[in-house]
Amino acid sequence: MSLKKSIAFVALLVGLVPIFWYFSLLHTYALNIPKWDDHGLRAFIERVESAETLGQVFQAFWRQHNEHRIVYDRIISFLDYTLTGKLNFVHLMWVGNASLLLLLVVWGKALQPYRSLAYLLPLPFLLFNLSQWENMYWGMAALQNFSVVAWVACGLYALSYHRTLGWAIGWGILAGITSTNGLLLWPIGAVLLFLRSSRKKAWLWTGLGILFWILYFLHYNKTEQPTQPVTNKVLTFIRSVLLFSGSVAEPLWPRKSTLVVLATGALLVLAALGMTTQLSWKAWRLKLTSLDTFLLGMLAFVGGTTVMVAIGRMGFDEATFMTSRYKIYTILLTMLVYTWLLMQVSTTVRKAIGVTASVLGVAILLGCYSYFYDDTLRLRNQLLSMQFNWTYPRVPVKEPLINDPAPAWYDAYADDMIKGEFARWKPYPISLQPSAAYTLLTSEGVPTGKDFLDSYYLLRSLKKSYLVPFGFTTTTQPFASPTREQYVQPVSQTAVSHAEYEPGLYLVFVIRQTATGSPRFYQTGRSIHIQPRPQTPALPQNW
Repeated sequence: MSLKKSIAFVALLVGLVPIFWYFSLLHTYALNIPKWDDHGLRAFIERVESAETLGQVFQAFWRQHNEHRIVYDRIISFLDYTLTGKLNFVHLMWVGNASLLLLLVVWGKALQPYRSLAYLLPLPFLLFNLSQWENMYWGMAALQNFSVVAWVACGLYALSYHRTLGWAIGWGILAGITSTNGLLLWPIGAVLLFLRSSRKKAWLWTGLGILFWILYFLHYNKTEQPTQPVTNKVLTFIRSVLLFSGSVAEPLWPRKSTLVVLATGALLVLAALGMTTQLSWKAWRLKLTSLDTFLLGMLAFVGGTTVMVAIGRMGFDEATFMTSRYKIYTILLTMLVYTWLLMQVSTTVRKAIGVTASVLGVAILLGCYSYFYDDTLRLRNQLLSMQFNWTYPRVPVKEPLINDPAPAWYDAYADDMIKGEFARWKPYPISLQPSAAYTLLTSEGVPTGKDFLDSYYLLRSLKKSYLVPFGFTTTTQPFASPTREQYVQPVSQTAVSHAEYEPGLYLVFVIRQTATGSPRFYQTGRSIHIQPRPQTPALPQNW
């Protein structure tokens, strides 16, 4: 085996490490509990089950979900339900997350004719880390937000490397029925085909794209968004773009994460502008290679998505633009800039860039594990609480369930939690600060803050009981290991929003999971009185 092939083989083995770690975390923490928009997939199954005509079945698949037509999500959900007899959201997560593997393979195939595959090494560290936690552990979002990127990459690869349009058309349709920004593949593809002087193909592609866009937006309704007024739209737009583009660096310096994100966003946007200028000049001179075409198309897709989000979410909190749901696009932008740089420099500089990017990729992987691990635990605790709150006390089920409840630690103890005699439970001191909208519960003085990770408040009344996971705050020290005692601060504050619970007088208890699996129950001697309140009109849903 030659030295070049040996290096590529070693790089491949090292690159498998973040992939295996990522999917082991998915296996460990994924729960078969619907999260928000997942309930739209349950409603879809109900519509298909009750449909009496093919038209009603088609409408169930095609109908709008927020601003998207999530036909692909519904196809996978229907297949899972049909083949297994139940809808399992963990299955959806695995299918969605697997599309990241397809994205990596396509990127490697695009790069392979031009550079050694050893230069792919930084990419798995960027793609497969806990910065993706929200899409990672959310069935519908994993299918939509990860898959659309993979389909667009496949479509651009087909347009750049293949002579025929068949595969590209298929990928274009699939991207469009996965997420609205997948529609960008059609105008981007048309421009790329015209740039490559493929006039006949370009006009065919353009015609099909126009037809697909017309069908997509036929009977389409704009969805209402809970935005706030914006005073300076230009500055807000620029700041939103920088936050969206640079959030890949968020975990590197937790104390100043916004500053780091803005600076990284500025660097990446400037690099993207330079990349666009250089590739456009090559296109003008008819010297675009297949890899150039692929990179230019992906850059246009990321840029178009960035503009769509910056405008469409204008008026949202700034944290929205750094949210985990959108991390895939800042990662893509980083991958694009890195790959483009490899094509611009000499062999010596290229090797230095590859090594530097690999080290930075490892740093981002470890930083993400430290910075986002707590979000993973919060989501898991929240989902377990939500399932308890809508499951207990149990009511007779008249029809088969679309999805089975996820096994939970409280299943064997639910009766004690709801009806148990609490006089024998040990005391647990907390402070309570009531207000009109919420009650703030504070717990402190524990031996270690890590106890909060497996602790819940139990709100119990004569009619209903609720689980509320403990709030917790983690250290701002970069790269802190979640296994350290100091990872979680020893003070817990939990805001109990009155709007989420039925009016009534609730006694407050504490439940803490133990290493043995059996929970410990505590009484606080405190109570929360939630007053009757007028119902706040919810935003209309089109699920």
